[in-house]
Amino acid sequence: MKTSSSLFAVTGRFLCVAVVSLLLGACGFHLRGSEPLPVEMSVTYIHGTSEFGTLYDDFRTALESRGVRVTQDRGEATAVLKILENNTDKIVLTVNLSGKVQEYRISQNIQFEVAAADGQPLLDQQSVTRSRDFKFDRNDVLGKERENEVIREELQRDVVNLAMLRITAAGRR
Repeated sequence: MKTSSSLFAVTGRFLCVAVVSLLLGACGFHLRGSEPLPVEMSVTYIHGTSEFGTLYDDFRTALESRGVRVTQDRGEATAVLKILENNTDKIVLTVNLSGKVQEYRISQNIQFEVAAADGQPLLDQQSVTRSRDFKFDRNDVLGKERENEVIREELQRDVVNLAMLRITAAGRR
């Protein structure tokens, strides 16, 4: 008797998951990154950043996850993603009574545009900025330096994801 009730429970769960999946698909829900980019971007060249840099890597990963082939040959590209600016800043937010830094704000800003191979703009110049506050502790310099690096990496991935959302939105127009 236990076997049939556990089989019924598994079947019920499966049916519930199937119904929820169908409902989400019917309402237009898409997982992040599953929205298609403009067709003109099927083969994209990334210009303005070193192909050995982390910003290049993050853009390449984001593009490839959306089905775009990233090329290092501008001649074969159907679109060019131009990184016009990439700035990372660290400003002091607070200091203690003896004038030592307690808190920073780390921010990253990129400016970019996308053009078809013939130079026609697919997306005009855009700017994306993200920032995050960071508490500094002079007693844990090594740990805080690593935390600073992690925050910078996360900010960079965030600005790349926001840039990809803007490119996707431009493709829907």
